[in-house]
Amino acid sequence: MKFSIITCTYNSAQYVQNNIDSVKNQTCQDFEHIFIDGFSIDDTVEIIEKYRQEFPTKVRFFQFSPKGISNAMNCGIEKSLGEYLIHLHSDDSFYDNDALQDVNDFIKEKNNPDWIYGKVNVVEENNTNIGIFPKYKLLQLNKNPLSSYILKFFSFIPHQSVFIKKIVLEKFGLFDETLRSSMDYDLWIKIRNKTNWAFLNKIISNYKIRPDAQSSGKKNRKENYRNLKKVQERYMNKIEFFLASIFDAILARINKTIR
Repeated sequence: MKFSIITCTYNSAQYVQNNIDSVKNQTCQDFEHIFIDGFSIDDTVEIIEKYRQEFPTKVRFFQFSPKGISNAMNCGIEKSLGEYLIHLHSDDSFYDNDALQDVNDFIKEKNNPDWIYGKVNVVEENNTNIGIFPKYKLLQLNKNPLSSYILKFFSFIPHQSVFIKKIVLEKFGLFDETLRSSMDYDLWIKIRNKTNWAFLNKIISNYKIRPDAQSSGKKNRKENYRNLKKVQERYMNKIEFFLASIFDAILARINKTIR
């Protein structure tokens, strides 16, 4: 099939039905929906099992002992059968019913790039709308030397909007499982100059930020900052790292979507 939609779950009963509804209502049906569950003890499994019984040829369910979100994302990659993959976590959802069809049309138009990204609609846990990211045209970029360099300093590509070929991940490596955040940023930097990528000017997904979420929760802010710095140290010289630290501090003050 064309697409593998990978959803990682753990006690996600409060959110996962919205994720499921946004997937099964897509006008483009050339996909599989893979769930990687960390042995949930709420109603998550029951909800997914009902969905799987409704669409037995499309829905696949696996359980693994929890070893961090990066490991769960990698398990989904390894189980996937689609040409292009997207990680759509249990509390995230497609923005509209034409998301996959628009992506499919864009991929054909661009002659099957290695990966593409679009925009996300950022919402609070209570569904209060925060805004669109990336909002500014400066960050809505196709691959070129300038965009590749900007990406080195700032992770403007939300993974909830990324469709990437499985063969790219098999060639360059999966997500770094030592990172509980910024693992996507690490991957984008690693492959940015070695792959063909393009920007689709469309909102792909709703990205929900929650107090208890790893990437967006306030309680994890210090750890997430350390992970960000760890990634930047891998790819930057000392001057770049110093400038990036100033830039990150400014962004943390002015942008609620940057955690």
